[in-house]
Amino acid sequence: MRIYLSHPYGGKEENREKAAAIAKFYREVWAAEGKDFELINPLEYLEPLSDGVPEYTLLKLAVNLLKSCDAVLFADGWRKSRGCRLEHFAAKGKQIAEIPAE
Repeated sequence: MRIYLSHPYGGKEENREKAAAIAKFYREVWAAEGKDFELINPLEYLEPLSDGVPEYTLLKLAVNLLKSCDAVLFADGWRKSRGCRLEHFAAKGKQIAEIPAE
């Protein structure tokens, strides 16, 4: 099962680090539990493209990644993020879960 991580970013490095920590946590827990889940963190996948590429292009690529997943995991604060709200809209019909506040 492929699970997409939707996390606020807004160009802030601290948000990239938080998303990386969440991804690491879930990957370790799922591996320890023997679950065959692949967590897709778009901030990791799209990082090589982030310099000089317009935000709307990166968001379009992120939504395409989301569409290739079976489920979406929304991090705390997603409701305040324009990008995450768009991802939530694009996730219609998929399994959706929210990570509780840290």
